[in-house]
Amino acid sequence: MKQQTTDIFSDFERIRERMEQAWRQVLGPPGAPRFSSPLIEPSVDVYETDDEVVVVAEIAGISEEEVEIVVDGKVLVLSGERKPGIGRPGRLYSQMEICHGPFRRELLLPAEVNPDEARAGYAQGMLEIVLPKVARHISRQVKFVVR
Repeated sequence: MKQQTTDIFSDFERIRERMEQAWRQVLGPPGAPRFSSPLIEPSVDVYETDDEVVVVAEIAGISEEEVEIVVDGKVLVLSGERKPGIGRPGRLYSQMEICHGPFRRELLLPAEVNPDEARAGYAQGMLEIVLPKVARHISRQVKFVVR
């Protein structure tokens, strides 16, 4: 039977990260004038397998060239910009809900990863980033008999 332990400090780190994201969403990025449009935060799913950490981000309407992915330790930063749609003269919108502008999402990954072997794919507005886990050193206990 596999026993799973929870690191309480990583739970607090996730809560702290989410609070910072909410704060940035209200105030905008550091140094930005007040009452500016906040950063867009794409929705993400993060899961892991025995060998990989996988991040799936919803970034519909954003081309691959407009996305930057940075991995530093256990932190992944996804950023870029959704350009405004090309307007046509004579359009009178009665409703506009599609956000445009810069986006940024910082994620605390559940395991150490090797960014050099990462790969990503983009299809139908979904970006999938696959990050191989760093192989952990296995320690074992060895008993010695003293003579």
